[in-house]
Amino acid sequence: MKNGHRIIANSIEVKGVPGEVKILPVGNVTSLKGDFIVDAESFKQMKDTFEKRGLDVVVDYEHQTLENVEAPAGGWIKDIKMEDGAIIAKVEWTKKAQEYLENKEYRYLSPVVLTRKSDSRAVVLHSVALTNTPAINNMYPIINKDISEEVDLEEYKNEGGNEMDSKKIAALLGLQEDATEEQIVEALKEIINKKAEGTGEEIVANKTVLGLLGLDETSKTEDVTSSIMALKNPAGFVPASEFDKLKERLDKKDGEELVTRAMKAGKITATQKEWAIEYALKDPAGFEKFIEKAPEVVPMGEISFGGKTTQKKDDETTIRVCKMLGVNSEDIEKYGKEVK
Repeated sequence: MKNGHRIIANSIEVKGVPGEVKILPVGNVTSLKGDFIVDAESFKQMKDTFEKRGLDVVVDYEHQTLENVEAPAGGWIKDIKMEDGAIIAKVEWTKKAQEYLENKEYRYLSPVVLTRKSDSRAVVLHSVALTNTPAINNMYPIINKDISEEVDLEEYKNEGGNEMDSKKIAALLGLQEDATEEQIVEALKEIINKKAEGTGEEIVANKTVLGLLGLDETSKTEDVTSSIMALKNPAGFVPASEFDKLKERLDKKDGEELVTRAMKAGKITATQKEWAIEYALKDPAGFEKFIEKAPEVVPMGEISFGGKTTQKKDDETTIRVCKMLGVNSEDIEKYGKEVK
């Protein structure tokens, strides 16, 4: 469920090339999509999200980050603070952006914030843009772009770190959610290998992807590729087909061992072996209970697992011979079961 809005707020005039610049006034702020609130709670939410994501906030040109196009960065917001009735950003400018500002080719900063539906309070600083198209509203210039979009604040706040999955990376690269691993890797290679051709500009998607993968800006293509592969095939992963085959083998081995023990205990006959194995595989616990309660149907020592059987008791002829010799059954049992 969407619980917030993404809104472009009032523009702030930039003078020179400042290292720190006011990006939002504290109080009730007017935008093309209505008013919203900026206060101490707003700052705390923005600061917490900024630190949790661990990523610099981009300063782009004319809000290109919102347009799903190549968006070179003009600078990066390294930190934010609240003082003098405003939220202030510490900005690290690119060389190209410094030239624009020194030559006054860009004069205004326009912040993009995410506001909470429940109380219209700004809670996330999405990005900031250099622009030249403000529409003046009292003391604060307002750009004349009308962009407002419903967003899920929790989803936005939970971005970042190493928990990025392939669908989010694909979306970030402008690919379909069902993009293959090869398509993602090729798109990343294209971005990383692409040069700004002497302009000194950085590509927003490049830096963002590297940050989400936990890599630094000097990472090579193979580093990105290996990180994507790790996301697709985490350590300890076993395909379901291999797991099922292994389980079937282990179950069969366990079942055969149960049946062998039962036969040695005289609880089942050799002719029952096939049935017993089927029973043990289907219901191991039930088979064990059956064997536990079953009577001994084969006298101990009568079964030979090599396929031959021996008789435990003397046949009638042997008994008669023993009687003639004065040897009784008790003597036979005591001194030996076989009489030759």
